[in-house]
Amino acid sequence: MSGSFTWDAIVRIGTIKPYEKALVLTVFHTLDSQKSLPRSPERPAWNTIVCFKDSLRTDIVEHLTPGDLVHFQGYVRTGTFTDDADAKRRAVDLVIQRFDLLHKHIDGPTDLRADP
Repeated sequence: MSGSFTWDAIVRIGTIKPYEKALVLTVFHTLDSQKSLPRSPERPAWNTIVCFKDSLRTDIVEHLTPGDLVHFQGYVRTGTFTDDADAKRRAVDLVIQRFDLLHKHIDGPTDLRADP
């Protein structure tokens, strides 16, 4: 498949791990099995996002924390490469162009109705 197309996802941040030239995020979201069925069970999914762009890495580290609900937007990029065993591999990258913080996670009791 050549070319690219846009994507967006609403996810909950799991972990944020900064490295020298990259930022690695784990994110959690749910997948609908079949949207056509009214009682279709949702399946949990964890994904890893790697961010290389300096300005975006800085914004993510400064504004996001584990537990935050975030809307990511970007595009899908496909390509091929040869691995160490000289086998041809295909890569699919989700390239983040922007993000919006939808809900900030605040540490504290999860049940606000509980007596202090």
